[in-house]
Amino acid sequence: MKRYLHRIGSDLFNLIAPSLCPSCDAPLTPAERFYCDACRSSLEPAPFPRDIFSEVAGNFPGDELALEAVGSLYRFDPDSPVQRLIHALKYHGCYRLGVEMGRELATGLRMFRAFAGIDLVVPVPLHRARERERGYNQAEAIARGLAGAMPNVRMERALARRRHTISQTTLGAGARRANVINLFRATGVDVKGRRVLLCDDVCTTGATLNACAEQLLVVGAASVLAATVAKDGTPL
Repeated sequence: MKRYLHRIGSDLFNLIAPSLCPSCDAPLTPAERFYCDACRSSLEPAPFPRDIFSEVAGNFPGDELALEAVGSLYRFDPDSPVQRLIHALKYHGCYRLGVEMGRELATGLRMFRAFAGIDLVVPVPLHRARERERGYNQAEAIARGLAGAMPNVRMERALARRRHTISQTTLGAGARRANVINLFRATGVDVKGRRVLLCDDVCTTGATLNACAEQLLVVGAASVLAATVAKDGTPL
């Protein structure tokens, strides 16, 4: 009876003040989770992990690539539904959307053997000032959903940023690598001998993810992989 009354109350609330899709502002039905089915069905799948990894590897000369694999769920294009969803996650306080997208990412990664046997999920850290400004780290929201959907895997803040940097969005591949040199430090979380999955919202060249991976390997991680909600294919 209580459950029935709660459902009736929820339906009435949605009629009076419906939740809106953060991508298109359409009212969400009680059956729709976090964003509408129309936007969900229009999200373009990212390339296969092997193709993303090959593209990322091309941005690192010699043996500078520290990542073992890279996987993404959706393709990131300008003015696309996924761009609007990630913008809502980062700037409009949609933390629970990030958790949901992390769960979806976990479901996608299960299809690929390269992502089996993960021991720990680590979010790419924000600088403290930026995290205070937003109220949370969007990568951590995604990482919480991702770890929660993987059996016997927990999320840990194993990395921190040493300094505030300019946004990577306007930089080319080489400048992105230079911008993140010595940017991250280990926090003391034990990663020795563990297979670590880094988590972030978007992968472009992989410079930030690779800089994080380098630090995790320095403090003893057995291997480091990366997963993001989206892969940006925009030419730099």
